[in-house]
Amino acid sequence: MKDLTNLINDHLRPVKALVFYANKQDDGYVECYDMDDRGMAINAHPLSVRESQKLADALDSSTELKASYLNAVDLFPENMLYINFERNGFMVWHTPAQTVNLFFKAELGLSDGRANIPALVWKATRHGLWVWAIKTEGRPDAGSQLFCAPFLNVYDSGSVCMGSVRIDIPKNCSVSQFTGLWEHYFFDSSFSHTIAGSDKLIGIWRSLIGTDEPFPTSQLKKTDKNLIDILR
Repeated sequence: MKDLTNLINDHLRPVKALVFYANKQDDGYVECYDMDDRGMAINAHPLSVRESQKLADALDSSTELKASYLNAVDLFPENMLYINFERNGFMVWHTPAQTVNLFFKAELGLSDGRANIPALVWKATRHGLWVWAIKTEGRPDAGSQLFCAPFLNVYDSGSVCMGSVRIDIPKNCSVSQFTGLWEHYFFDSSFSHTIAGSDKLIGIWRSLIGTDEPFPTSQLKKTDKNLIDILR
């Protein structure tokens, strides 16, 4: 024991500290702290994917993690916010305000075309997708307010009705493939369903399609959720 203590004192120093939070339903959240040169915990932040992978390697459980469909065969994208490595787990990521091509069913009376959209937060499993809008510039944090995603086919809960779109997420899908496939399914299919409040959305998109106008974030509808609320 004395030799081990000397080894730690001479060659190793604390660099990270983890605090695990859980409620009665076993929903959990992990907060990570960096350690300064004095061994004091600083810079509290949600445990990142890179830190999670290092922890998995340290515990020699990386083989089990990679057996799930959200495997880490390549670098994790910078826009990833949270990942659940269980066999039927999910991932949360964000995208900035950007210009995209939008497609609509003819009966909606909207022309297909490019338009500016707000920043988004995405949550997906292999079989389902949820999308919210945010007003946060840059990377959102746990307290970032979520707004209803201003798209047809999206319910106030964030759940997306994919209609007849054939979803095919491979069992061995990597993280970067996963986000790319879901964004492709969402934007490269035609919006069709009119949900409560759709008339207002149709008017907004009619004014934006084919223009350089930024999305009017003042028109976003606030939800009762912050980012931390969807990490379960």
